Amino acid sequence: MQPKASIRLKITVPYLFLSIVTAISLGVVTVKVILENVEERFNNQLLETSTIAAVQMVREEDRLLETLRTLANVEGIDQTILENDADKLRDTTFGIVVNAQEEIVDMLDMDGNLILSMRHKSGGNLEEYEYLRGGLAVYQNWPFVNKVLNGEVDEEGNKFSGYVETDWGNYFYVAGPVFDKENTHQIGVILVGKSLDTLVQEIRAKTLGQITLYAESGEILSSTFLEPQRISVTLAQQTLSIQDQQSYRRDPPQREQNFEGLSYSELLGPWEIRDKTDIGVIGVSLAKNVLITTSLATRMVIIALLSLFILFIILVGTNLAQVITTPILALVNASKEVARGDLTVRVDPTTHDEVALLTQNFNTMVSNLEKSQQDLVEAYDSTLRGWSQALELKDSETEGHTHRVTDLTVEFARSYGIPESEIVHIRRGAILHDIGKMGVPDEILLKPGKLTEEEWKIMRQHPVYAYNMLKNIEYLAPALDIPYCHHEKWDGSGYPRGLAGEEIPLAARLFSIVDAWDAMTSTRPYRKGMSEPLTQRTIVSERGSRFDPALVDFFMKFLSSKMKNSKKTK
Repeated sequence: MQPKASIRLKITVPYLFLSIVTAISLGVVTVKVILENVEERFNNQLLETSTIAAVQMVREEDRLLETLRTLANVEGIDQTILENDADKLRDTTFGIVVNAQEEIVDMLDMDGNLILSMRHKSGGNLEEYEYLRGGLAVYQNWPFVNKVLNGEVDEEGNKFSGYVETDWGNYFYVAGPVFDKENTHQIGVILVGKSLDTLVQEIRAKTLGQITLYAESGEILSSTFLEPQRISVTLAQQTLSIQDQQSYRRDPPQREQNFEGLSYSELLGPWEIRDKTDIGVIGVSLAKNVLITTSLATRMVIIALLSLFILFIILVGTNLAQVITTPILALVNASKEVARGDLTVRVDPTTHDEVALLTQNFNTMVSNLEKSQQDLVEAYDSTLRGWSQALELKDSETEGHTHRVTDLTVEFARSYGIPESEIVHIRRGAILHDIGKMGVPDEILLKPGKLTEEEWKIMRQHPVYAYNMLKNIEYLAPALDIPYCHHEKWDGSGYPRGLAGEEIPLAARLFSIVDAWDAMTSTRPYRKGMSEPLTQRTIVSERGSRFDPALVDFFMKFLSSKMKNSKKTK
């Protein structure tokens, strides 16, 4: 079937229309923006950008705290730290560190010595980390780490943060304790950090401003400027000293600077950590001659246009997504069913495009798979029946026994409520229940008289022979319970392993009752079959010794029901 409309056409036409609308809208907005640029609005924009930068710093600290809490509560981390096992510590926490995309995580013992440091490789993939194990003792010199080691607690809790200038770079860290399983004793410290260079770059991406972090002395710690200019100690101290005054809110510290021909205005504010402690100054700069803001009227126009545009996209996108994805989702769900083994699933084509062709091909593929599976299963089962018939030809005394016990066992298992997915293995196990006798010498298997003790030892090995014959055949592995265990007894006196009670697989317990029933009621050359009532009494007499008592009771009810149904049929 040829598609009447391609998916590409379905997607291209609506979004071509949306692109035209977008271009017109952006044109209107651009004209409005270019015509309006006021210094006051620039200052407001700068203040807003500075606020966003400060909020982003707080959010990043909270994010690091969340990772720290997650790591500190990983199951077994307390014991791993106590054992000073860096490799196990890495295996336990690596997934969390990668998922959180942390740059650096350090784990210390209670002496402040490094157990393990995981540091993301610069420019590497998400999962590429370098590992350091022990050998570093610089952490005791960091005030915020000392607070954690000493078990200090403030209004914000028992976690502390700060920045450090280290041999491996300038980093902002959050540090917190790790307690033992009973949460009574602190046994270590975890630090989660991010380089200041990464931090300022991420804030720049959020604010579109140039970001600089200064020490309290005015020295530059990190900046998105290529050639940043430090601030004076006086300006840094002034920024921190007046932050809580009304004048700071009206007119925050600000300075002008030039870089590559652009004039920048930089707004300075305190760099605070979670306990409201100042650890430096953060500067946010915007280029005065490229930043353009809009009037209230223009903003209203922009908001109205964007609102209409977004609403239109939502309506069109929702409908388009439903039209395109509904048949695809049907295929996805059907493929999941096939993956679970259901080869009867089919999908009805609902479109006239490539997805419809894919649906038809999917249905054809599944049909072919189903037929191939059925042919293969039939071939396997025919082989099993051939093995069974070969054994019965060899031992003519049991002719028809396998067929009878197989049918009755399957019927009994269904009545007991065993799922069809397991009954197929029970049926194969019943067919092969005596296949191990193929390994018993003919002089023993076909001996007309009574077997000697030594001959019985060999005969009792036939379940083991069956197990060894079938265990490496993946197709038959689920059916091994009956051939291997059908001579086990409820009281543990059976063979070959002497299993007792529910140690014996359910399939073997079911089959052993049916096998005994058929053996007792069947006429053999050397004896006449027992009557059904006598056989019932014999089996009941062995409940709790040879057979599972509950299954014997159920089997008697099953026989009674089967006899009643047989009379009704007659």
